[in-house]
Amino acid sequence: MKIKAVIFDMDGVIVNNHQYHFKAWMEFASRYNFELDEEIYRDKFNGKTNKDLFQMIFDDPTEEEIATYSDEKETLYRDLYYDDLTPHTGVLDFLTALQKRGYKIGLGTSAPTENVDFVLDNLQLRSFFDVIVDGSEVENGKPDPEIYLTVCDRLEVEPKYAVVFEDSIAGLESAIAAECTAVGVATSHEPFELEGKTQFIIHDFSEVRGLWMRLER
Repeated sequence: MKIKAVIFDMDGVIVNNHQYHFKAWMEFASRYNFELDEEIYRDKFNGKTNKDLFQMIFDDPTEEEIATYSDEKETLYRDLYYDDLTPHTGVLDFLTALQKRGYKIGLGTSAPTENVDFVLDNLQLRSFFDVIVDGSEVENGKPDPEIYLTVCDRLEVEPKYAVVFEDSIAGLESAIAAECTAVGVATSHEPFELEGKTQFIIHDFSEVRGLWMRLER
C-alpha cells in the first residue's frame, strides 16, 4: 500500500484524556440524574458526538438544549484537564516525522470545535494538520464513515491510501467503513477489546516505527 495521508482522531489519540472526559461525564450524570459508569461510558459514549449522546440521554432535546448541555459538559472537561494537558506519548515526534516526509495529515474528531481549539492551540499542534474536521461539521457521527470520508476528500486523497489512528470502537468502525486502514490506539480500551476490530494495535506512538514498516510494505 502506498500511504499518502495519515489521519488522527483527537481524544485518546493526540491526547490520552479518557479519564478526564469520564470524570466530566460522571459529574454531568450526577447533575442530571442518569445512569453512567465506566462500562456504559466505554461501550456507548466513547467516540460519539455530543449531539448523538444528548439525544440518547434526554427525551427529544432541542438544538438549543443540546448546545447548552454540550457547553456545560465540555467546560467541566476542560477545567479538569487544563493543568494536565499533554500530547500522547510519542505523538509529537511522529507528527514531526510525517510532516518532514511529506505526508498529508488530517484530524477527524467527534469533539466540538472548542475542545479542538483547547488541545491544538494549547499544545501548539495546529500547524501539523493540513485538514481539521470536528463534530460540528458532520451530520452523521461515528461509526458512520462520513467524518473520515470528509477528511480524505479535503486532503484530496482516496481513502484506500489513508491510515487512521483511532482509540474507540465506533471510530475504528468509521475508518474501516470509509475504506481507510485503521490502527487502534489502546487508551480508552484495552488491547483485547480492540482485537477483531483492526489488525493493527499500539499503546502509544513510541511503538509506531515497527508498525509503519508493516504498513508501508
